Amino acid sequence: MSWRIFLHSVRQVFGNLGGALRVSAVLMLAQVLVGHFLGAEPMTDRLALEEAIRTGQLPVARLLLAMVLQLVLWLWLVVGWHRYVLLNEQPGIVPVLRPDRMLGYFGFSFLIGLMLIPVALGLGLVMSLVLGTFFGGAAGNMPLLLTATVLVVYLPTAVIAMRLSVTLPGAALEGGVPLMTGWNATQGQTGTIAGLVLICIAIVIGLEWVILQALPMTGPAGFVVMVVLQWAYLMVGASILTTLYGHFVERRALV
Repeated sequence: MSWRIFLHSVRQVFGNLGGALRVSAVLMLAQVLVGHFLGAEPMTDRLALEEAIRTGQLPVARLLLAMVLQLVLWLWLVVGWHRYVLLNEQPGIVPVLRPDRMLGYFGFSFLIGLMLIPVALGLGLVMSLVLGTFFGGAAGNMPLLLTATVLVVYLPTAVIAMRLSVTLPGAALEGGVPLMTGWNATQGQTGTIAGLVLICIAIVIGLEWVILQALPMTGPAGFVVMVVLQWAYLMVGASILTTLYGHFVERRALV
């Protein structure tokens, strides 16, 4: 089931590339331009960020403005994509701007993030206690620490996050959707969701390794590659939530 959901989500984007580009191309380009002209590069370049902080030249106001504008553009894009797939709402040059649905989407995303904080902290505490009790801590044993972090903290937190996030496409469609809709609809599907998370991790790691070996990642060519990758991750990620909502909440068949 996990693999079928993943394939369905990928086909949703690349099997309908024209529609995906009509929904996302202009808004994705706008995000890139905002980052470029408002100087958001230091946030993604560690050395540039450290130098800007050291010299007191970090453009805080511009960076905050860039973050807000990019958040709005991201919400506009994902809400438009959910509505395009689930409601067949056709975009013009860009999707229809729906501030109420974007605000609802942001609100649910923020609440889900808050809910995950104690989960991650609690799991991290459990991991520390187990490592300290049975392995004398993990100091100097980086493979053990990384494995424990992934299995005990990251994977369970990601599964909970995905189950909760299944609600988000519903928030993009209409108001009044209960926050726990996705959680309740995916009861008994924890294994499926865990498999989906692991597939996503494996695909990202494998894809980036291949790209790093095969393509230049510096200069303009590297920048284009990174933008295309970010677009693909965004669209497939949104499509996974769309597929989960359509299948488990709306009871649509996977085709």
